[in-house]
This record gives sequence, C-alpha cells and structure tokens, in this order.
Amino acid sequence: MKTIIRHLLETAAPVLAFALFVSQAHADLIDLGERTLTAPLTGVSSAQAYIETDQGLPPGTLTYFNSFDSDVGWRNNGALDSSYFGVALSTDETTAAVSWDLSTSGFQLSYVFLKDGREKGGTDYHYHLYGVTPDEVFQSMGDQTVEIDGIRLISYVAFFGVPGSSNVPEGGATLILLSIGLGAIELIRRIRLGRGQIA
Repeated sequence: MKTIIRHLLETAAPVLAFALFVSQAHADLIDLGERTLTAPLTGVSSAQAYIETDQGLPPGTLTYFNSFDSDVGWRNNGALDSSYFGVALSTDETTAAVSWDLSTSGFQLSYVFLKDGREKGGTDYHYHLYGVTPDEVFQSMGDQTVEIDGIRLISYVAFFGVPGSSNVPEGGATLILLSIGLGAIELIRRIRLGRGQIA
C-alpha cells in the first residue's frame, strides 16, 4: 500500500502543481511608455487618433469604451458603461489600480491611456500608454497598477479596444480536473499491475 501511495504522489503531484501554477499565472499590462507632448490632446477623438498613429493602426481601428476623470468620476460617454471597469486612484493620485471584465460586452480591451491634466497652462503635457496582453483582453484577472511616471498625478484614465467575441478562458479548472483524471487512471493501472505480479 505504501508503494501505491508513493507512486501516486510521484505521478500526480507534479501534474497538480503545474496545473495550479497555470491557473494562477497572468501577465500585467504592457508598458508602452510615457509621452510628453507640446500640445494637449483635447477630447476622445484626438486621444484615439494619437494612439492609432503611435501604434501604427489604421484610423478608426479603435473603439473608445469609457474614461474616468479624477474630478468628475466616470464619463460614460463611450461604447461601454462604467460597470465593465474599475479605477481606484492611490491616496496621492500618482498610481491607480485598474481592472476590467468585458466577458459579456462583445469587445476586447487593447489600450489603457493615462493623462496628467493638472498642469494647465504649461508647455508640456504628460501621457502614458499601456497595452493589454492577449490573456487579458476580456478580463484583467485582478487589479493592474498604472502610473504616468510615479510622480505626476493621474487625472484621466481612458479605455480603448476593438470588437471581439469573448471566449473567456476559465481559470484552469478543466486542466486541474484532467490532471486528476489522468492521475487516477495511472493509479488504477499501477494497482492492477501490482496485483498481476502478486498472483
């Protein structure tokens, strides 16, 4: 019996450990860098056109979803309402935790765009662009931390993306169940082989 248990642990433990790791792994946003411009991007259409040009996308590729303004809250003037997104500014407003769940929206997230609009009348306008990893285009799988440069205040967070069906990958339960099933089959096979040698 001890041999059977040892074989079970040798066979199933690495598979279960790998399945647990895969189910917990996720990537962060892709930092596409800070931008300092000499003229402000006024309005959603100018921000969208800037991102498309900067990323080499044809004009009109992106869809504006929604934005959060630190002074007034959610704008709700895009393709999706604020129920799909989360933004929580830090106490000093230099970083923010953003999240999204677009699994039922018919869209997928491509970019998160930040603005420091506090330096009104200045000559430099600061922005920061983040791309979304392929595994998180529908769900952020937790909060993602964003910043302009860690010093400047975030005054605006906007979400842009494209239409897309949401075949959201589940959290790895299928892989875990498959691993358990394969481990059980191997255990039964080894038990039967053990009995065949005794008889």
